[in-house]
Amino acid sequence: MAGIERRALECAVEWRAATGDAEGVGTLAGYAAKFHSLSRDLGGWAEIVEPGAFGGVDAEGRVDLEVHGRVMARVNHDSNRLIGTTDAGTLRLFVDELGLRYEVDLPATTVGRDLAVLAKRGDVRFSSFAFRVPPDGAKWAYDDDDRLVRHIASARLVDVAPVADPAYWETSSELQRSFDLEAIKASLSREKSEPTASRARIAVIAQAWENTIALKGTVK
Repeated sequence: MAGIERRALECAVEWRAATGDAEGVGTLAGYAAKFHSLSRDLGGWAEIVEPGAFGGVDAEGRVDLEVHGRVMARVNHDSNRLIGTTDAGTLRLFVDELGLRYEVDLPATTVGRDLAVLAKRGDVRFSSFAFRVPPDGAKWAYDDDDRLVRHIASARLVDVAPVADPAYWETSSELQRSFDLEAIKASLSREKSEPTASRARIAVIAQAWENTIALKGTVK
């Protein structure tokens, strides 16, 4: 399986204060990824996460963790700023018609309290997710505007994270080193030309057939 990749999304993050005797300082919720949403330019190409990319879900929309294993919630993807995990039940992941949604119970730690204050003030506006793409988990194609787009059909989650600067996690030079874009473009050009050539041959055969029929019609 390929190395870890990270993508970020600008989307409102909801913060709910803890109530009663609940542990922690509250719950942070938001979308780490959205389906059918074209990413920004990632260096000559863009990306779309397809529905079903995160595997099956249960009746409540919870992600099947047997597919992904342990998933963490870490501020800015930093292990020193851990705020929740799926195996402890402090991080919950859901898939709905919009995308991948997460809920994390913020701990009563310095990191958790600081994040709660920032979220309450509206400073937390971006979420990100780290993932790996299995072999054949993504396909490349040109869209109707002739943009090179990578379609992610399957992904294995590593973590979700509120992030301050999404551009930091989508560095074009880093991503471009992961792919041979020229080879991808060449492959797509061949695929594009082969059907065109086939249609051209069919057109020639059809025209020849029509000419033959027409010629027979003139011979009595």
